[in-house]
Amino acid sequence: MTTDPMRPPTIYDLCRPRQDVLAGQIRDEDFAADLSQVLKGTAPELYKNPALFLANTHPTRGLKDLIQAVVGRLSGADNQLGSILRLDTSYGGGKTHALIGLNHILTAPRQIPNLEEFVDPTALPSQPVTVAVFDGENADPMNGRRMEGDILATTPWGELAVQLAGRSGYGRIRNSDQLGAAPPGAETLRELMGERPVLILMDELSIYLRKLKGPAAGQAAEQLTPFLTDLIKAVNSLPNAVLVFTLALGRGGQAVDAYGEENQRIDRIFAELESVTGRQVTALTPTSEDETVQVLCRRLFASIDRSRVGEVVRAYQDLWRPHAEALPPVGQVDERAEALRKGYPFHPELIETLMQKTSTLENFQRVRGMLRLLAQTVAQLWREQLGDATAIHLHHVDPGNERIRLEVATKLGLQAFIPAIRADVARTSAEDGKALAQQLDTGEFAGLAPYGSLVARTVLLHSLAFNEPLKGLGRLELNYSLYAPGLDPAFIDKAVRHLQEASEYLDDSATSKLRFLTEANLNQMVRKREGQFDLETVRQELNRHIGVIFAKARRCFEPVVFPASPAEIPDDTDGPYLAVLHWEGHTVAQDHVHLPELVVRLFKERGDNANTRRNRNNLVFVCADRLQVDDMLRKTRTFLALGQMQQVDLFASLQSHQQEQVKERHGRAQQAFALAVQQAYRHVFYPERGPEPDVPLVHAAVTVTNASSEPGVGQKQVERVLRDAGELMLADDAPPAPNYMADKTPLRRLGVMSSRDLRNEYYRDPALPILIGDEVLKKCLRMGLDDGVFVYKEGERLEGRGLPPGTLNVSEDAKIYMVEKAEELDIWPPRTAAPEPPPAAPPGSFTGADAPTTQGLGLSARTSSRGGGMALPTTPPPPGMLERTGNIKTILTQLAQQVSSSSKGIRSLAWRMNSGDGFVPLALLKAEPGATVQVEMMEGGWSSGDGAAEWSFDFKGTPEEAVILRSFIEGQWRRGGERSLDITYKLTYDPPLTWTDQGEDWIRRLTRAGLGAQTATVGLELNAP
Repeated sequence: MTTDPMRPPTIYDLCRPRQDVLAGQIRDEDFAADLSQVLKGTAPELYKNPALFLANTHPTRGLKDLIQAVVGRLSGADNQLGSILRLDTSYGGGKTHALIGLNHILTAPRQIPNLEEFVDPTALPSQPVTVAVFDGENADPMNGRRMEGDILATTPWGELAVQLAGRSGYGRIRNSDQLGAAPPGAETLRELMGERPVLILMDELSIYLRKLKGPAAGQAAEQLTPFLTDLIKAVNSLPNAVLVFTLALGRGGQAVDAYGEENQRIDRIFAELESVTGRQVTALTPTSEDETVQVLCRRLFASIDRSRVGEVVRAYQDLWRPHAEALPPVGQVDERAEALRKGYPFHPELIETLMQKTSTLENFQRVRGMLRLLAQTVAQLWREQLGDATAIHLHHVDPGNERIRLEVATKLGLQAFIPAIRADVARTSAEDGKALAQQLDTGEFAGLAPYGSLVARTVLLHSLAFNEPLKGLGRLELNYSLYAPGLDPAFIDKAVRHLQEASEYLDDSATSKLRFLTEANLNQMVRKREGQFDLETVRQELNRHIGVIFAKARRCFEPVVFPASPAEIPDDTDGPYLAVLHWEGHTVAQDHVHLPELVVRLFKERGDNANTRRNRNNLVFVCADRLQVDDMLRKTRTFLALGQMQQVDLFASLQSHQQEQVKERHGRAQQAFALAVQQAYRHVFYPERGPEPDVPLVHAAVTVTNASSEPGVGQKQVERVLRDAGELMLADDAPPAPNYMADKTPLRRLGVMSSRDLRNEYYRDPALPILIGDEVLKKCLRMGLDDGVFVYKEGERLEGRGLPPGTLNVSEDAKIYMVEKAEELDIWPPRTAAPEPPPAAPPGSFTGADAPTTQGLGLSARTSSRGGGMALPTTPPPPGMLERTGNIKTILTQLAQQVSSSSKGIRSLAWRMNSGDGFVPLALLKAEPGATVQVEMMEGGWSSGDGAAEWSFDFKGTPEEAVILRSFIEGQWRRGGERSLDITYKLTYDPPLTWTDQGEDWIRRLTRAGLGAQTATVGLELNAP
């Protein structure tokens, strides 16, 4: 039940289903309106009981007109509609139902409590009415239909004769009741009817015509015209006789159902009779299209509180209005609200689809078929009690319901769609596994509405139509069908993309419609091809590809791919080396990072004799994430499959649009393959002094964004991690401060070192950054010489402050002296020149080694544990504030650990994103328990790209206001061009948020619907709990 006064009432608040619907006790035969069985008294209770039948029947305009016309004729009153009445509607559209109701009212009026809903009781005939029926569905023209005793009637006139005059009546026309024999004439028919009130009902003549086969049957079909001619003459000649027959015709007099050809033939017969006899046939429609939904509501619901339906309608209008560009155009008059109000609790698009598409199927009996589907749907909805069901939509019709599945497979004859349903839409509880949509519900959309199923069910039901142009729907139509209070349009879009990417039966041709096919699409072909590669083939291709991705190719590391022993990694100064560990057996778990044993051994040892590795700062490791290995293998299989499908014979067997897709997808698969490898190899271990003096290795995780930035260049992400940590310096980087370098190496302590030994310190000491090449070292030495910190001596050549610069070499002969040591050894200043006095320092300044500096190795915008960055360190966050930038799942995990260890609560949270995906967290964050949410958008905008049009905006407001603006923004973005958005969500927790589970539930709530893979900056303000 709805408890939020701001939310519209649900169907459970306003509707009460009938007990048999609620209990699921409606049998198939309860929907099978059979006129003959009603007259015989063998029909189900729902049909043969006059009171129960009329209680469940909606008094449509057409039904009341029919009853009034027949009653007026039979009672001798003035009847302007005549004696020949035709009921027009499609197969299952209420024709037989109307005839049954007419029969009950004329034969048992006193048993009907609500008789006045249909007719004035005083207008009924005073004499008993004889009702004679021909039901083409039950006719047996080849073998005869058993009537009274041993009478087997084979023709319509034979059946009518028995009902009008018993055995004697049949004896009167026995000779005519043979296939191909001439029918009785008008006088004979008039004799059978007599002077009493007579109602003749002829139902399903089209089915009777379909049954007539062979030469003799063909003659019988030809005899139908003269029979109907004489029957009309006979009925018209009697003052109290009426003929009512049915015809399944749609709009414009066109037959559109399974017996269309036969119905058109009957229509032509009566048209000829009108011109020959001059007798006018009056056409009535028992149920107009605009009354269908009322018929459904009357049968399925015992009561509907219409006093509050307006609240529901307004909620939908409030949703449709801001999303107008994402919905079908409505024309000059928007009829959606009135259609919802009139048909509540059914959404207008549900009724429209069943009437205009599903009803074209051969075995779908319109209102009868709709009742069968919707009765099961209503029963399931009340069992499940969905909290957000404000109306009954098309997506609530669940083919995972076994009875609805049976309806589709057997009643509608659509067994060919069952593989598509099982693969992509829904599996029943009796079937193993889950369909694609159900997998999305429990994975991508866990904890949210089942967006995968909502989309898949809607597309499926739009695919079930007889005429090819009717199958499927466009994106705007899909949105109209799905949009409802409580659903997020962004997740609907996401579900559509996932289905298109992974579905095995969704149409993959160039059509703009979404629809399911009965044949496999390219996705399934690719999957079957993937399954043909054995694991060894996949392993070899993956291993080869990893080697290619981490190859040097102008990068800074010498790769060693899949080392198995220390001997495979040189312990020299030719590196640095990047050891790429094998993804089988040497992976790292994201939630519990540990050093693989092989990494420890490779780092500590060299050669095969367990000797100690000397050049430990010349070696970096990268390992695969344990959870990403399967994805690498999947992407490898896909790449191999698409490559094989481009072979001549296989490629030629594909349709033209599939050939284009194979070429396009192969290119995308190659990129996805590279991304999968790089996103898997995201754990970097590099040397740095830390708490483990024996194994000074530090772990860093590559973010998803960085791993995806340059597909195919695996070393780049390792470089970026090391540079961000201040652990790597390239040739074009700024040099470290000379005094800092002297302090971090033995140079200051020893006073003198060869430039080669100085360089070797960077290979060996994990406290120093990894240098690529000698250029940075030479620049540092040159700076020290110019500043008077160092003296350089190579052979007889001497360099220092004030002397002309020469070439600096890195060799054993090239010695680097601290200037103090050089003076002590009388090497400096040169004896041939007087020493130049140092310039006077200004008052209050620092000189020499005492000068404070922020220069160091490898820092840019922040400091390192090794100190000495080139730029000033960033201001640390104030006490009680935490901030992280990167992969959302990763930074939330890190922040949760900090919060847990601080014993404080979270007062507020700021979540910032600056990409087009910035709207994705909106639904999740505004649903965060105990939090008040504000949304700020800065520097948002759009431009056409050619300067012809652009706009920009800033915004600050509530999530509800942001949703309205979002609809406009995304509508503009769909036009193409360039877009920008910097969005911040500010959550205030009152009281502050605390936990006892290390924040696991908090992380789970904020990383649903794929958010864990996004990038953001998240800041927390803490206070004492």
